[in-house]
Amino acid sequence: MEKLQKTRLGWIKLYEEVQDAGIVCRRCGISRPTLRKWLKRYTEKGLDGLRELNRRPHNSPAAKIKAENEDLILKLRKERKLGARRIQSELKRLYDLRLSLATIHKIFKRNDVSYLQKKRHYRKQAKRYNCKLPGERVQMDVCKIANGLYQYTAIDDCTRYKVIAIYKRRTAENTLDFLDQVLDRMPFPIQRIQTDRGQEFFAYKVQEKLAEYCIKFRPIRPGSPHLNGKVERTQRTDLDEFYSSINIKEANLEEELACWEFYYNWHRPHSSLDGKTPTEKYSELIYQTPLHEEVGLAYNRTKEPIMSQNYLADSTIKKLKRCQ
Repeated sequence: MEKLQKTRLGWIKLYEEVQDAGIVCRRCGISRPTLRKWLKRYTEKGLDGLRELNRRPHNSPAAKIKAENEDLILKLRKERKLGARRIQSELKRLYDLRLSLATIHKIFKRNDVSYLQKKRHYRKQAKRYNCKLPGERVQMDVCKIANGLYQYTAIDDCTRYKVIAIYKRRTAENTLDFLDQVLDRMPFPIQRIQTDRGQEFFAYKVQEKLAEYCIKFRPIRPGSPHLNGKVERTQRTDLDEFYSSINIKEANLEEELACWEFYYNWHRPHSSLDGKTPTEKYSELIYQTPLHEEVGLAYNRTKEPIMSQNYLADSTIKKLKRCQ
């Protein structure tokens, strides 16, 4: 017999002995309704009636997952190899469906969905860093999406705030147009822009445009894409989460891309930001971010010469200047 059963049986035996509910309730520290409840169960079922019943509700309409929603979760897992957190984000973005991580994991367990296999990296892991202030460094790159379709991407090193645009070619003219969009759509002044050594970034008119806006040009070394790691990673996110969810030939790509950019900056949580969105991260640092006037005053045109695409030539010139 369980301990609670013995306790409740003691109440009933005492009541049968004194035949006074008030005395039993005062002596045992229980209420009259409680005594009546267990007395009735004991009369009907004996000792079995003194056991604690399961309090789980018979029906939970709010907790039910529709079959089509469950199929949708399993489809995202199978076709796009997404984890629970990314599935949660995609359900909210694409279908306005809000489910908890516990619910998604429960569906995985019910359908015997195996864990995702993590890729093992045996090379030495690069040391991670983040700039401390918004606009301190913005990484920029171009990614080929399809034939005749290139995505220009700019992402802030500190907040991960991102600007993206689509062009048919990767040219200096398109770089200038994209630069205007970045300056217009990023909510903070930009101090430095970091790129790879593509020709579209090294054109004189591009570098002159950067100087006009007091932005320092910082190209990375050749063969070092890891130095531009944040923009490389966010372009992979675009391919995995955005382009895999639309039909490029049929979609209104510019409109869809604008919606994705807004979602990325305002609603998509980032693990690198401890679950915050880029906008939330910027809001935390808004009063520490320098103004456009302060960035302009800190810019020294004499220390920002026009660079050539030839990395070795630039390095040689810098060494000669040091020796003089």
